[in-house]
Amino acid sequence: MVKIIKKKIRLIIFFLIFIIISPLIVLYANGDIFNDGWNILKTGGIYVSSAPNGSEIFINSKIREKTTFFERDILIKNLRSDVYRVDVKKDGYNTWTKDITILNNIVSDANIFMLPKIVDFRDIPLKIDSEKKMGTTTIIVKKDNPEYFKILKLFTFSTTTKIDQNIKSEIGTKDSPIINGKVNLWSKGNKIFVSWAGKIDSAPKYFCDNGVCSSVLEVINLKKEPLLLDFLPGYEGVIVVSSNNKIFAVQVENNPLKEIQLIYEGEEPSFKILSGLLYIKDVDILREYSL
Repeated sequence: MVKIIKKKIRLIIFFLIFIIISPLIVLYANGDIFNDGWNILKTGGIYVSSAPNGSEIFINSKIREKTTFFERDILIKNLRSDVYRVDVKKDGYNTWTKDITILNNIVSDANIFMLPKIVDFRDIPLKIDSEKKMGTTTIIVKKDNPEYFKILKLFTFSTTTKIDQNIKSEIGTKDSPIINGKVNLWSKGNKIFVSWAGKIDSAPKYFCDNGVCSSVLEVINLKKEPLLLDFLPGYEGVIVVSSNNKIFAVQVENNPLKEIQLIYEGEEPSFKILSGLLYIKDVDILREYSL
């Protein structure tokens, strides 16, 4: 009899604890916290994704988190409704910066794009070494590099020539844009634009800001008109641009603080994309870039 009573008491205690804790769990899951006076404070968060391994995440100039090999996506919680300056930094990489508005019970996205300041490349030489027999002696001579001339052909096509779409890189216009799925890319004067050709509720996140989406987005306003545009292979929402004597990448997002990320600087560089690889030609220089 005593055991039955004790068992009932334990069940009652567990039930009361559950009744007390459950609302707290729900509040915490919604981003609500308590202040010193036990008043409920509404909060939001920032979801930082795709930051390179070892990146430091700063909120209003104070370090909050650091990404690791196993955790490149970080959720920063319990932020009061406000505008926060977010900086993501890593030695040897371009810094990513954005002012992000936090709303109550909403997690805002911070999709990070950071290239190394020195981008890896592979030179494609005009001449390569070749062995040649001279009697009983083998000597090294220079011969034309077949790869060089194969890649060189990419840069000799006219934009009016019907060629494989994989090797087309043009400037694009609003009426005849460069197309990647349902995303259109073009320029007008010094400005570069993207637009979404699908239903607005299925647009990529970079077309949206705090739940408000636009079908057209101005990517950047350059000092000079771009010469070539295309989508950067291997990255969603990033374009590659040739302007003046530079080739650089720029992220597609509504962010006045974003900077161009330099890939190459030379004399008169041009680029082509083939099978997901970026090739750059500058006078007689040919290079393949790994991004």
